Amino acid sequence: MLTVYTPEITPRITFIMDVIFKEHFKIAYYLTESLDEFNKADLKMSYATQPVSDEIFINRHPLIIEADIGEQIIDFCTFEDENVFFPSSHNQSFLPFDIFSFAFFLLSRYEEYLPHKKDKYNRFPSTESIAYKSGFLQKPLVDIVILKFAKKLQEALPELKFESSQSRYLATYDIDNAYAYKYKGIVRSIGGLLKLSARFKWKEVIDRIAVLLQQKKDPFDTYEYIRMLQEKYRFDTYYFILFSEQDKYDRGLNPQNKYFHRLIKQLEKTGRVGIHPSFASHANKIKLKKEISGLSSVLEREITLSRSHYLLLDFPESYKNLIENGIKADFTLGYADQAGFRASTCKAFNFFDLSTNQETSLKLYPLTYMEGSLQNYMGLTEKEELIFIKQLIDEVKSVDGIFVSLWHNETLEKNECKKIYEKSLDYFFT
Repeated sequence: MLTVYTPEITPRITFIMDVIFKEHFKIAYYLTESLDEFNKADLKMSYATQPVSDEIFINRHPLIIEADIGEQIIDFCTFEDENVFFPSSHNQSFLPFDIFSFAFFLLSRYEEYLPHKKDKYNRFPSTESIAYKSGFLQKPLVDIVILKFAKKLQEALPELKFESSQSRYLATYDIDNAYAYKYKGIVRSIGGLLKLSARFKWKEVIDRIAVLLQQKKDPFDTYEYIRMLQEKYRFDTYYFILFSEQDKYDRGLNPQNKYFHRLIKQLEKTGRVGIHPSFASHANKIKLKKEISGLSSVLEREITLSRSHYLLLDFPESYKNLIENGIKADFTLGYADQAGFRASTCKAFNFFDLSTNQETSLKLYPLTYMEGSLQNYMGLTEKEELIFIKQLIDEVKSVDGIFVSLWHNETLEKNECKKIYEKSLDYFFT
């Protein structure tokens, strides 16, 4: 067992050491404030401003012992060809920077608690992040430096035995609009036909009528295709259901629709189903509770998974609201305007609430990419999309991480999108 001495154990230190030693290294460690206990240990490391004797010593940055939130001076240095920050001020430090403060800053999304410019949907855009500004948004930098730290630590303490993990693929789907034409009700169906006719979109008019007369498959009904991919690649599948009343940004089926309920129950037979909190419920606790309760009633079980519509995420309120409503795991942690690693990691970790300075039980699964980010925001060509996704796959596999893709059922009606998706799956699984 590795014994780690620090003069003051704080919630931040406990959290980040659990992440690194337990989750990444999978080793037993003991954190102590007692020098007597530390001196009796065989394998030891100190985390302070000064070393105790000749042990492995890592110079501590003030961030990790603070309880408040404030502007941080971000000075960069180099650690084995990677640009990192919070450099060490002590020449005896085992590392040239404080890896614990560095990882904590990025995983806690510290910068999102500070003043920043928001986009038109009131989101924290990728361009405001240190990862984007410093050029490492497409790298799981936290995982990369932790892996380098593990190798360096094992060289110094060969008695430590680290366990390796394997890369995983999580295929996730946001069901914003379960069907293009079916089950919309008479008023919406007629209204849709009139709008299309007014714009002389006769082919869409014909398609819509054919679907309503059951002569043609609804274009958004790609669920059998998704199941086919699941059977072929054997990935874990997650469906996030928009279960809200009609609103400007929430255009799904009526949550009371019995055919919608039937679809949801069918999806749960092949994957895990979670809530897709609506745009309207993002800042409305009553609506959020109603949506979760409604989906729970359909499935006759507790709802524990979520991903927010439009990837809406406001630290810490969004996560606090989910916790209050029984959500155990969330998959929102990604940017709409850029693919990459919002928290600079591709491994699941617990949400640390900086407003209370405490770790929570809510597990966060970072999003690797959303297809809409590549197509609508980044403006990549079909060829560029595939190259980009493959680069992200390489990054995740290099650190044995979790690759989380986000596709929408309606996107997968397009042959060019199917082509990109299938080629990316081939690349990951071969």
